[in-house]
Amino acid sequence: MAVLGVAAVGALLAAGCGSSDSGGSGGAGSSAVGDGKKHVVALLLPENATARYEARDKPTFEKELKKSCPSCELRYYNAAGDAGKQLSQAESALTAGASVLVIDPVDSNAAGAAVASARQQGAKVMSYDRVIYNAGVDYAVKFDNVQQGAVGMRSLLGKLKKDGKTSGNIVMMNGDPVDSGAKPEKEGAHSVIDKSGYTVAAEYDTKGWSAANAQNQMQQAITKLGAANIDGVYAGNDGMATGVIAALKSAGVKPMPPVTGLDTQLDAIQNMVAGDLYESTYLPVETEARIGAQAAAALAKGEKPAGDLLNGTVDDGTNKVPAYLLDSIAVTMENMRELLIDSGYLTVDQICTADYAKACAKAGLR
Repeated sequence: MAVLGVAAVGALLAAGCGSSDSGGSGGAGSSAVGDGKKHVVALLLPENATARYEARDKPTFEKELKKSCPSCELRYYNAAGDAGKQLSQAESALTAGASVLVIDPVDSNAAGAAVASARQQGAKVMSYDRVIYNAGVDYAVKFDNVQQGAVGMRSLLGKLKKDGKTSGNIVMMNGDPVDSGAKPEKEGAHSVIDKSGYTVAAEYDTKGWSAANAQNQMQQAITKLGAANIDGVYAGNDGMATGVIAALKSAGVKPMPPVTGLDTQLDAIQNMVAGDLYESTYLPVETEARIGAQAAAALAKGEKPAGDLLNGTVDDGTNKVPAYLLDSIAVTMENMRELLIDSGYLTVDQICTADYAKACAKAGLR
């Protein structure tokens, strides 16, 4: 896909990163609602094992909400991967007077109960980053998961073709099936590989998107296929890619076959510099959080998000939900400096710690 220039990526990354508490908390809210009323907006994120939620989503959403709705109060909750806890947090938010729930569901089916509770109290609900199934929420903002899966697989097969391999065995590590984004991401990856001439020689759905689970599954794939017969590995996110790389190294695989990931986490970029990870798909999370906050402000005012906040729909299984869908970008060593360093997303000092000093020098980062 086309690569964004530095200026465009800089615009995507305009909102800063920061840390936050992970329990229910009050905070200054955001955005010019202009009706003079106090509005409570609850942001319910699913887990804190993935760095983006605390470091990127929450602070960007909070900053934009404060800008867009000065009369809004933000209540923030993190479910730490527990679907039951998230439902309790939603009830707490509604008890605290929330008129808008912004939910990134731990379990896309179970979260429907929170939507039902919100409806009983006249509150609006937004699906954030993942779909809530069969609930007919008021709005959704998320990445186009089909496109996202296609980006990673296209990058992997492009690398193999560049290296002169027009066929070969691919191992696929897909995400957790309870995550509504995992299935379409998997579909996107298959849309690229299924008629490509390459073979999906082993494929796994990875519970919890866990690095440890992916490592175990990769060990199974090595046993099944033989390390020498694995030409590339598609992994649904960076954490799983880390597990894949650990399994390959434990098996003594050299050279490392191309491995892909998603999220452009710092440790993944360091793995890329070291030559262990070929690609990580970049998600403009800050853009997602800003659009989510702007839409939450509109919902708090009693308006429907429209205009620049609407570019499509999401199918929740029963309903077509008004939505904003974002595209993802493949990052490799060829464009990593432009997309991640020149844009201000990461610094050379963050990447090039002592353990990666030699690799950084070899890569021309120092």
